[in-house]
Amino acid sequence: MAVTISGTNITVGSTTFTEDTLGGKIKQVTQTVLTDTYSATSNTAEVIVTGVAASITPTSSSNKVLLMFCCMFSNHITTYGGYFKRGSTIIGVGDADGSKQQVGMGLGYNGDANQANQASYILLDSPATTSATTYQLYLKNDNTVACFFNRSPNDQNNNVGKRGISTITLWEIGA
Repeated sequence: MAVTISGTNITVGSTTFTEDTLGGKIKQVTQTVLTDTYSATSNTAEVIVTGVAASITPTSSSNKVLLMFCCMFSNHITTYGGYFKRGSTIIGVGDADGSKQQVGMGLGYNGDANQANQASYILLDSPATTSATTYQLYLKNDNTVACFFNRSPNDQNNNVGKRGISTITLWEIGA
């Protein structure tokens, strides 16, 4: 997914965010880039994705934070759901409905254990603070099959193995 910054406009894929749609100007940007690999198994428990977190200290409690996340992931014979927490608060998930998992993004099934997928997530958050604020990725699924980041499930040391990166970028937007 291409991200372009031109003046005070941010274009993500085919969507352009302007000062008017974001509610102000870019005050600061922080980014975490994860290049190493990570795997986790949920089995219905919440799992933290080590390294996929970024922190920002807003300069005004009325400013917003634009969270942009992009990752390479892979699951073979299962699916995962992902969501972010601002501190200990889950943000940007679907509505509750029975016992369904509330997630911000689906991390779907790979039919081939040598392949990987890409997922992205964008949320304009209102943290209402001037304290240091951390956004952290969590995973959840319903079995003991692993989810991998920045690698394919088989992770073969040949030309079918895949290695990639995952990024989380925080943009403080204010007047």
